[in-house]
Amino acid sequence: MQDTTPGQPIDRLIIVCCHAIWLGGLSNGFNEAEWAIEPFQRGETPTFIEHIKAGLRALAHASSFFSILPSPSGHPTTTTITKQITHDPHPTDSYQNLLFSLLLFRRKITSYPTHITIISHLFKRPRFLELHVPALKYPRERVTYVGIDPPEAVTPRGGLEEGERIKEEEEFALTLFGCDKDGYNLWKNDPYGVGAVLRGKRERRGWSAEKMEEVLAGLEGEERRGVEGLMGWQGGGVSPGEVPWG
Repeated sequence: MQDTTPGQPIDRLIIVCCHAIWLGGLSNGFNEAEWAIEPFQRGETPTFIEHIKAGLRALAHASSFFSILPSPSGHPTTTTITKQITHDPHPTDSYQNLLFSLLLFRRKITSYPTHITIISHLFKRPRFLELHVPALKYPRERVTYVGIDPPEAVTPRGGLEEGERIKEEEEFALTLFGCDKDGYNLWKNDPYGVGAVLRGKRERRGWSAEKMEEVLAGLEGEERRGVEGLMGWQGGGVSPGEVPWG
């Protein structure tokens, strides 16, 4: 994909983390019946629209941006919208949202971004900036986070933050009831999502070894080994390996 500004390279990435699927309809998403959502997401579809709007505003401010909308839970979404916006059907969690967007940027632009803007819920800001970004060894000073939570009347902020700090044993219980929370503490103890809880959640959302090959397409040599190290590190803490965007 080429930038629409002559002579100006695409070197910035916008990630709009998608949490549900709009099925289409006359209201353009303003009717919640047009969305495929989980029961606990009722009333939150206007927030998903605000995430999209925030991504478009960021895109409008700089024509050298490339925007990616990772699909929720591995479900397919709309295909390419413009020359600068695409989607990624592979991510199954927030860590994969960030990592796979970097890799898709690499496949499309043939280089890695010099700056990333992440758009998601405000309550997930610590998870991204304190855990995912350091785990990927991407420079923190080159990341901007735009957080938008549902209104208090829909989903109280305290409940969202409590869910983020959920303990591993509680996660098993919530999973049984269909609740979809990826707690901060789970990622703090398992920064690459390779343990039983987070790995199991990925598998339930359709993640497989075959999809890993799709994500790694085009990478060779040290570059591929560096990314594979991030995807499979089980030694605790941050992976000691080199990363290609370092």
